[in-house]
Amino acid sequence: MQKTKRITAGLLLMILLATMMVGCAESKDLMKPFREEEKAIEDYVTLGQYLGVEAEKVEVQEVDEALMETYRNQLLYTYAEFSPVERAAQDGDKVVISYVGYMDGEAFEGGTVEHDEATLGMDEYIPGFEEGIVGMEIGQTKNVPVVFPDDYWSADFAGKEAYFEITLEKVSEPILPAYDDAFVQEYLGFDSVTEYEDYIKESLEMEYQADAESNQLLAVWQAVRDNCTIIEYPEDEVETYLADYTEYYTGMAAYSGLDLETYLNDNYAMTLQEFNDTVLGWAHEEIGDMLIVKAIINAEGMEISEEEYAQAKLTLLGDMGYTSEDEFEADYEMGFEDYYGEENIKLAVLQEQVFQLVLDNAILS
Repeated sequence: MQKTKRITAGLLLMILLATMMVGCAESKDLMKPFREEEKAIEDYVTLGQYLGVEAEKVEVQEVDEALMETYRNQLLYTYAEFSPVERAAQDGDKVVISYVGYMDGEAFEGGTVEHDEATLGMDEYIPGFEEGIVGMEIGQTKNVPVVFPDDYWSADFAGKEAYFEITLEKVSEPILPAYDDAFVQEYLGFDSVTEYEDYIKESLEMEYQADAESNQLLAVWQAVRDNCTIIEYPEDEVETYLADYTEYYTGMAAYSGLDLETYLNDNYAMTLQEFNDTVLGWAHEEIGDMLIVKAIINAEGMEISEEEYAQAKLTLLGDMGYTSEDEFEADYEMGFEDYYGEENIKLAVLQEQVFQLVLDNAILS
């Protein structure tokens, strides 16, 4: 299971609000982890150096012709038809496979799948998996060695060697549509390939710029984290965090007609204990980040003016797709300020100012 859409744990609360609340009907208090602690902030965290920290400079990925060609191919495969063939599997083919994953000589939980469809070359699996299927004949069984990525979501697998016993059951070759003005007019709503690609290039450039900025913040903030010491975590905040995530995924499981343990195994190849350990790690990271943020706010004597507060509410509402507090109240049956609380909204603004402060003073190399 991955922490999807998290730029970094506990960071960028305004984006957290936008990504988690838009179109969401549940009235979940997303501000719970950031309530006032009973103790002074100094009882929870020892603040280290946060100005002038060193971090590696993050470069913006270039949108070059090679990237555009990859994007074109992925697009065409989305609209491709596939025809069964009797030959060895090639890059670009859609295949049906069954496989069993082994680590340390034993089949691991969640690594067995039957009659799975995969399009070779689309990087839908961990590195080495799809490449190992290329050249296999229908009916052939082959052991394909892999190494799980270092950043794999489960620490039990990250960086570990394994192999998959793969049986190739079916091969279908792609019949790609012509990539021309008629294609983009029919399927994508653009007048020409040129107009469409100009739009895609601009969109990718904006996306990569935003990614670089987010990753730069991650790198700088990690340096700040490393310089700080969390003495202890507020127990009630940790318990609330764990309860909220358990409640959320239990609801997802019930919606699928499953209990939580079965849902986690089927969807994430994760045991209940792994889930609890993972969520506890998220809780410590997010709550720890907020403790550091509050400590910096105190150290800098940061405050928010009434004008900044009013603008912040408008910005937050806009990020969530609302043009006014009345629209928000119509959906949530209470005002925006009543829902989140004035102090929490102010904290969100001050948090952004903290991030900008550490970024502006970071030494990038």
